[in-house]
Amino acid sequence: MESDPSAARSGTEVVAALERRGVPANRVTVYRLLDRLAVAGLLERHVDGQRVTRYTLAGTPAERWTPRFECTDCHRQIRIADGAAPLRAAMRRVLQALAAAGHEELAADIAVQGRCAHCVQGGVPGG
Repeated sequence: MESDPSAARSGTEVVAALERRGVPANRVTVYRLLDRLAVAGLLERHVDGQRVTRYTLAGTPAERWTPRFECTDCHRQIRIADGAAPLRAAMRRVLQALAAAGHEELAADIAVQGRCAHCVQGGVPGG
């Protein structure tokens, strides 16, 4: 994942990548490890438009509140920094209001979905 931090990989893709490298991988173990890494804050867990759970490297705490663009073709995750401060502030107020109502373990995930410029142009993502 460090080689391409914007790539959002599913558990199936992680298993396939390990096997391509000659590392035997138990599918259930890989999924459990990905979930544990997400709970530990090392990975971010997102569900894409096709309801597939994908994982990316976790950003800084401030970046986790940043909206992102998600390509529906290549599944790249691109953080949208411009104009994110007001949105982060609004989401913080929403989560604070929910916490004040007694809700716990709150998280917010804001994603805009579409096709990235590379996919639209028929190019290779990131290249």
